[in-house]
Amino acid sequence: NLRRGCPQVSVSVQTTVPISTRKEVRRILVITLVLNVIVAMSKIVIGLASGALAITADGFNSLVDGFSNVVALVANRLADRPPDDDHPYGHRRYETIAALAIGGFLVLAAFEVISTVIERLRGSGENPENTPLTFAVMIGTLAVNLFVTTYETRAGRRLKSELLTADAAHTRADVFVTVSVLVSMALVSLFGWYWVDAAAALVIVALILRAAWQVLRQTGSVLVDTAPYSAEQLTAWVKEVPAVAQIVRARSRGTVDAPHIDIDVQVARETTADHTAAI
Repeated sequence: NLRRGCPQVSVSVQTTVPISTRKEVRRILVITLVLNVIVAMSKIVIGLASGALAITADGFNSLVDGFSNVVALVANRLADRPPDDDHPYGHRRYETIAALAIGGFLVLAAFEVISTVIERLRGSGENPENTPLTFAVMIGTLAVNLFVTTYETRAGRRLKSELLTADAAHTRADVFVTVSVLVSMALVSLFGWYWVDAAAALVIVALILRAAWQVLRQTGSVLVDTAPYSAEQLTAWVKEVPAVAQIVRARSRGTVDAPHIDIDVQVARETTADHTAAI
């Protein structure tokens, strides 16, 4: 097109995630999967042995973390596939859908906790028998969860991976669950305040739902094509490119670490095709 005697050029840019980055993300997910399975099985075994339903439920809740790791690994593998005729923009959305599923798992965990609160308020279930071994196992699993959360959060920021960030938020919710269980165990053992379980569970529900909202909001923004970079920011960057006469339009969609960017610019009338390609 010609505007004011200047040729208009449309440029479409699709960034890709390096293979080395994806391999590192998979390695981190495998490590966290193994640790989550160890934590979950430890809680389930000690919960069944002591008759503590809260610990057993917490163990099954930790299994959701392991399941989310499996989903993340599958999604990461699918997202690594190159563009094809059916997916000309690549398979990056598989990773976004997996992060969305993790947010759904968080909502499911909150529903399970609410169900437990209702049962406790109705007076059903036996009172747990806490032992020093029970406290030791719970403290040990808490330490592992804290390590996993810190490890994944830092890796997610460093690699700019929404998948690792979402999975870390899920594990962080499990940390709050374990802390609540430990506090309620201590109060029950010292004072016999069994009502503390229900009160702590309500706090857990609020924390889990907060983490779920953060994950769902982030992934939802990607699915509805919210711009990861504003037009003003893209325009400011393009203005630094020599020989660009005017920026007609600047758009972006996708994620911050793998955006799809469309730029329409005008160049001088005497600009050759080779020079335009270089710009």
